[in-house]
Amino acid sequence: MDSKPEQSKILVIDDEIGVRESLRMVLKNDYEIFCADRVDAGIELLREKKPDLIIMDIRMPEKTGIEGLREIREIDPHVSIIMLTGYGALDTAQEAIRHGANDYLEKPFDTDEIQQVIKKYVERSKFVFRKRTAQEELQKLTQSLGREVGQKNKMTTLGAASSELVRDLRNPLTIIRGYLDLLSYELKEKSGSASPDMDEYLDQIEKNVERCTELVESWRALGKFDYSQMNRLDLPKILADCVREAEREVLDVAFETEFDGTEEQFEILGERAQIKRAFQNIIDNAAQAVAGRESPCIRVSGKKDAEGIEIQIRDNGYGVDTRELQWIFEPLDTAASIEKGTGLGLFITKKVIEEHQGTLKFESRINEGTIVTICLPQAHIALGYYSRPDSFS
Repeated sequence: MDSKPEQSKILVIDDEIGVRESLRMVLKNDYEIFCADRVDAGIELLREKKPDLIIMDIRMPEKTGIEGLREIREIDPHVSIIMLTGYGALDTAQEAIRHGANDYLEKPFDTDEIQQVIKKYVERSKFVFRKRTAQEELQKLTQSLGREVGQKNKMTTLGAASSELVRDLRNPLTIIRGYLDLLSYELKEKSGSASPDMDEYLDQIEKNVERCTELVESWRALGKFDYSQMNRLDLPKILADCVREAEREVLDVAFETEFDGTEEQFEILGERAQIKRAFQNIIDNAAQAVAGRESPCIRVSGKKDAEGIEIQIRDNGYGVDTRELQWIFEPLDTAASIEKGTGLGLFITKKVIEEHQGTLKFESRINEGTIVTICLPQAHIALGYYSRPDSFS
């Protein structure tokens, strides 16, 4: 059973019960409403409920709305605030704007007007929250990266990988910064209103933050393979998941899949997240390689033999010069840029496959495409390695 989406929260602070109840009745079907009859009570609700929007009267006993506005902005500088003012108190309303209110409405308010204004500023608060979340995640990634580099840069191989990680992170981080700048400009120039472009900006920010996270997590896992986390994995299902995700990212690319045998015959033993990342990286690279080609196509096929499972991922992309293939798995490789992939991604992919007792091979020709062949042991064969720990050296 699907759960209902969480309602946005609105805090109403007004000493007049008539105003509070009018707003509650008008808004209760679309929002979760909290009411307070004075500033201090409203501040307590602000800390407890974390509303998306505050509607506050300017003239109140004990503390005025202007005083309350100052306190609220010290607690939360981002939440949207609409001030209510009596007729003829325009100067006071403008003063509220100077102190950080987003808008003001005159009492008695028009029901249709206040619903439109509230919807606009609730959306604004959600956009600001998503932007702040993206910034915080980006900061966490930066701090995490710094700690990891400090811990691992004494190891030659991983030291090279850390240099490559910094290079690979540069592009998504540049995209994130650019969209954050666009978002900030939109919010500033449109005085709190939301434009249709903002959703796209935030989607791009979140997508690239997620990409950075995956890069860092994949890099962290190098040299930390935990054999206790090995499980039986349905390889066709994992590959189908990877293809579906790639199809959402690229248009007009034909994906074909074919497995010579039953799903049970393509069962491997492995750590699911790492195996999926490895295959996702190869399929994503193939999708980027065929971009702009006539009739772009990616074919994923599998067969089994006495030695294990063989998976091939074939594309009709631009290909890589055979002279460059010997360097394609090096952590500072430049040949990967021909296929528009990332050197670190292939470096990590090869490590993951090898940790699962498999092999990875590239064949490619310019303007003809690339074939990636991955061989992995079947699950029942891989189980034998556990009785021979030296096999994992």
